[in-house]
Amino acid sequence: MEDCPIELDRKIYNVPTEDYSIWSKKKLKLISNFVDKKLCSYEVPTVIILEIGHFTLPKEEINLQWAYQNMAFANALCGEIIKKHKSKFKIIPTLLVNNLDSKDDNISQEIIDDMLKNQKYINQRSLKIISERNLKNRAFKALKNDSSLTEQFIHIDGKAYLKDDDYQHDLAAGFVNEDGDIIPRCGLILTSYLDTVSKLARERLHQNDEINLLFISFSQLLHEYKRVMLGVDIYGKTHKSLHIDPMIFHWAYLQDQAQLSFKPTSTSLWEDLQF
Repeated sequence: MEDCPIELDRKIYNVPTEDYSIWSKKKLKLISNFVDKKLCSYEVPTVIILEIGHFTLPKEEINLQWAYQNMAFANALCGEIIKKHKSKFKIIPTLLVNNLDSKDDNISQEIIDDMLKNQKYINQRSLKIISERNLKNRAFKALKNDSSLTEQFIHIDGKAYLKDDDYQHDLAAGFVNEDGDIIPRCGLILTSYLDTVSKLARERLHQNDEINLLFISFSQLLHEYKRVMLGVDIYGKTHKSLHIDPMIFHWAYLQDQAQLSFKPTSTSLWEDLQF
């Protein structure tokens, strides 16, 4: 993500023992069953926000392969939800991308078009492309205009961290400039993303009263996955008007990794599952 240095990933991974087709079908069955149980528990209108990936649309073959595989998997997950629940739940698929220069913008659109080929449930009309640069600007304006928001952070060595009694977050939410302003980084960018998609959810249901938002996110890299969790936690502390159920996946076939972090309730700590 923009302005986010990559951390060392010291996690030990396995090598997959099955080809991707078999691996993904097994994961789809397990994950769709878990999602279905959550959906069946809702008693108020619910929108599913699907964050298919948050990445700069890549040129490197290994990353490009993940992007294509992930779009196909997300499409299959949408299919499982629709087959079981018909039109009961609204699904908003999103792709969170870095802003690129004009030349790369054309390449990005070509890649997106190609990713969407032969996808039955996700198409150009339904897919929302969301710009990180716009989110960063929105987050900065929100911090400037809302003192109660800035009070949720503590400044240490030129960085802003989410205040947390358990100190479970060691990732900075932003930098602090010479004027004492917080310059948003990944966690705050994801918080701005959640604020944006919550507005899309309300518009989709044409209402402002009580709704649920089930947020399903896929991250190929461990540091991305951690930053999405941070964004969810910041959102939970700074936005009280909408309940979000998060399902955050660290999802990578080549690392044989399908780890889910979720919260049973809005006030509980994160729990983990391996699929």
